[in-house]
Amino acid sequence: MRRLMAGAVLAVGLTGGGAVAVSSGTAVAQEDYCTLSPDVGYVPVYYDFTSSCAAHDWCYEVKPYGDTSAGRKQCDDDFRANMKGWCNGYYRTWWQAPARVACRGTADAYYNAVRTFGGAFF
Repeated sequence: MRRLMAGAVLAVGLTGGGAVAVSSGTAVAQEDYCTLSPDVGYVPVYYDFTSSCAAHDWCYEVKPYGDTSAGRKQCDDDFRANMKGWCNGYYRTWWQAPARVACRGTADAYYNAVRTFGGAFF
């Protein structure tokens, strides 16, 4: 989720080297990634959902699918797909299948939490 911080940013864009901010006198949204859940964890297995959480923050703020419940659901579905993609890539060998399943289960738990509690932040 994102939270509003007092600041001075009018626009944020990406360049080849990173983010660029342009000043003004307005409040700015700041990523807090997965809010009350760890972005990186080791239980039940190692996972790193930092980039998935950041993309989800962006989706909630920019609303590329629209400002409707269907748009929010698409952001949440993308979030789950990104997390599961991370799990699939990290635990890609056949002998890592149990860890992959556990990681994907963690992704489902994050998705269910966002579906249940995320509406107020959209």
